[in-house]
Amino acid sequence: MAIYHCSVKNIGRSGGKSAVASASYRSGEELYSEELGLSFDYTRKQGVEYSEIILCQNAPREYQDRATLWNAVEQVEKASDARLAREWEVAIPRELSLEEGQALVRGFAQSLADEGMCVDFAIHDKGDGNRHAHIMGTTRPIKENGEWGAKEKKAYKLDEHGEKIPVIDPKTGEQKIGARGRKIWQRETVEANDWNRTEKIEEWRERWANECNRYLEKEQQIDHRSYARQGIDQVPTIHEGYQARQIEEKGGVSELCQTNREIREYNNLWEKFKESVKDYAREIIDRFRGNHRAVDTSREAPDRERELADRERQLETRSQARQLLNTRADERSAEPEERELRFENVRKSIGEREQQIEQREPIANKSEQQIDSLGEQLARLQERVSELAKEKERRIRERLEQLKLRRAVDGTARDNASGNREAQEQQRTAPEGQRQAPERSIEERLASLQSRRASREGRADDTDAFIRNIETKVSSAENGRAEREAERSRQAREAERRAREEQQRLAKENAERIARHRDHGLSR
Repeated sequence: MAIYHCSVKNIGRSGGKSAVASASYRSGEELYSEELGLSFDYTRKQGVEYSEIILCQNAPREYQDRATLWNAVEQVEKASDARLAREWEVAIPRELSLEEGQALVRGFAQSLADEGMCVDFAIHDKGDGNRHAHIMGTTRPIKENGEWGAKEKKAYKLDEHGEKIPVIDPKTGEQKIGARGRKIWQRETVEANDWNRTEKIEEWRERWANECNRYLEKEQQIDHRSYARQGIDQVPTIHEGYQARQIEEKGGVSELCQTNREIREYNNLWEKFKESVKDYAREIIDRFRGNHRAVDTSREAPDRERELADRERQLETRSQARQLLNTRADERSAEPEERELRFENVRKSIGEREQQIEQREPIANKSEQQIDSLGEQLARLQERVSELAKEKERRIRERLEQLKLRRAVDGTARDNASGNREAQEQQRTAPEGQRQAPERSIEERLASLQSRRASREGRADDTDAFIRNIETKVSSAENGRAEREAERSRQAREAERRAREEQQRLAKENAERIARHRDHGLSR
């Protein structure tokens, strides 16, 4: 069954990332970073199926070269915490073929390029069923002349009527007036595009789902929304990753896989429980309807008996009316004891009927009490089910947060170890005469990392070493950037000084020329 995965994240200097290094890893190529002065070689990386660069409309053609593109990005971004690129990590449905998967990713990347980005994407497939793509996009627009545009700009701040808002002087209470009598208006920072809005992420995620559904059958369609937004009463599983599956294949037990098994078991139990509750509710409703019909029957019985008695009395009255003239004499001559006996029989029959009615009323009252009791039991059962579901969901969320935190720590340590391993391999395979002696700070970092990796004292030490390495790289990069800026400012001052000297020399020569012409005229 096709699954949905589309995560959007940033690649920036604040996280110790490099756009050139990220592009090198994702494409499986060797790229040189002009900013760091380092070469990143991932040509031995396995599983890179396909990579391509798609340029936007105004981008220069030389940006088709991956190193040129991302070195230009790092050069235009000056801030130490600048955002260098935006990455979309998407899962390709396993139902698609090789060509269909490439066409799917290319179509999505083209839609991003149509918005004004330069897009670099690579498809990874190691044959473990986790075929996915990494899509990197630039964060700055490109102007019509091919130069990088600004991420944000200043604009007049407008009110609800679309009018400019003046700057009020607190002393005079009137609009401030600037130089040359110009009125001063309020300004605000406006983003050059909508790529940083939260709503845009939702749009990209929905677009990826729609692109996938174009290649999938109707019963295999995917949805970018969560279970809660779809109205599905289930707990979602978490992403396992290839490492967890490798642990399971070797006979071990992965915490991620175990958590997913518990989630699936909980979902199955929850479905069975809901079915049992529905069956129990149906049984109660059927019982309630049966009792209600019995109560209605018991209540209708006296009415029917009364109706029959009325009809009997009417018939008796009619028959008595017909025989009234013939039997009047006999009735007058009848004994008083017979009349009293007849009246006594009538009173007994009435008493028996009233007694039957009184006996049936408790049965009806008892049935109503049973119905009320069953309704209360059903309400308490539903409250208990809701409490159990909330408690189970809370425990699962806590465990997921712990696993995410542990996975983030493991990922940072693993990335650091991978980068150092590539650098060691490159230095070891180089010829003897071409080997470059690394700087002392790099040797110290490598020695520290190797000693910590060999000792295996714990993930916390590896994380501390990684943080210190990142801080050292950031500080060295900032120092290098500061030195380059200082050198550029020095050169600018030197050029300005030479320009002033040249201007003074030209002014002096011009003055001397004018003086010679004046003296020549006087001599004439």
